Amino acid sequence: MAVATPTESSTAADVWSRYSAFARAQPEIVFEWNDHFSPARGWLVINSLRGGAAGGGTRMHPGLSRERVTFLAKAMELKFALAGPPIGGAKSGIVFDPADPRKQEVLARWFRAIRPELLTRYGTAGDLNVSEIDEVIPHCKEIGVDHPQLGVLRGHFGLDGQALGRRSQLMLLGLDQPVPDEYGLVGKEARVFAMVTGYSVAASTRRLLECQNRDPAEVRVLLQGFGMVGGAAALYLARAGFRIVGIVDASSGVVDEEGLGPHDVEDLLLRRHGSTLPDMGNSAAAQAAREEFWNTPADIFVAAAGSGTLDAESLERLQRCGVCCIVAGANQPFAAAALGDTALQQEADHRFAVIADIIASCGTAHAFACQSCSDIPLHPHAVFESIRTTVDEGVDEAVRKAGGAARGLLAAVLELAMDRCERHPAETETDSE
Repeated sequence: MAVATPTESSTAADVWSRYSAFARAQPEIVFEWNDHFSPARGWLVINSLRGGAAGGGTRMHPGLSRERVTFLAKAMELKFALAGPPIGGAKSGIVFDPADPRKQEVLARWFRAIRPELLTRYGTAGDLNVSEIDEVIPHCKEIGVDHPQLGVLRGHFGLDGQALGRRSQLMLLGLDQPVPDEYGLVGKEARVFAMVTGYSVAASTRRLLECQNRDPAEVRVLLQGFGMVGGAAALYLARAGFRIVGIVDASSGVVDEEGLGPHDVEDLLLRRHGSTLPDMGNSAAAQAAREEFWNTPADIFVAAAGSGTLDAESLERLQRCGVCCIVAGANQPFAAAALGDTALQQEADHRFAVIADIIASCGTAHAFACQSCSDIPLHPHAVFESIRTTVDEGVDEAVRKAGGAARGLLAAVLELAMDRCERHPAETETDSE
């Protein structure tokens, strides 16, 4: 474990104390919903209306709580501060089993309940167990909300009438475009919105290595999660030359000590079942691979599964495997006992080079920021290049603030984001021009 100097320790302590206070502070608005026709419950948490609006996806999971949704809303606020647009953070969370046949009925009633917010100051998207294209957009259209980001276009950008309608249609066209082969899979159409967050995860990983003067071909990667974010991240990492030695999800795993190449990852993606690895046909072998994953020597761990998946035992196992870098592809991957509990994050920041989720998984937020300011559908290449530039700048700034690319990066990124959150949005926009 790296030992910090007294000056570094006091500075880090100040950052973590400030971040803990940010996490514990009451959000500006909490909308609570109880479905009269099912056991479903839901919360829309708007941490703040910074810039006149707030944004954050809609997720469904039987284990959600108001506290978890609040935590995620705060993460979105910090992410927007770094990746744009400069608005407040929000999150919708529905406590319900996504496998229940009543799922669509529940979603329809949820979106109808929050319709006033969607029309005026809240923008949403897909998230865990909720598809943007198949569920969010159709349900919003059924209630007269032409685009799920309409509230941000109106509340933050001040659009209305025909201008609002044109921009919302441009958003649909821009983010729903098929990606060129260089960003997608031959033989399977992929859309911009489905690939951009995995791209930002891979781009941040690559930039960290550049700051450490390391060659991707010599770096072994373990990847947790093979859904929309994890699958796309695996594709871009493999194409960049990283050696992906293990992939694990909730039910299966793949381990290859020589490293999966681009064609191997493409094959897995083409055979993927929804958001999980292909069926390996042998449950015992799949479980054995899952266990072997956590004992496979590696340099980088990419956390692209759910929130709170990394606990103290996970950090110990990763360090024993030789991992020195953690890339947070999932929102808030570090477990916390309560809002404001930063013990595990601090421990990870002392022991690993951590790229925070507010940089690593900023792809969707930044793609929205790009398209929301354009009067034409942006070409996918322009969106991906803008994401890469934003990620590079964020990693570089964190490395400078931390005094190196080995430790303290998580605290550095959090401080950068909190600084921007406390400033007027117009100042942030000026800085980014």
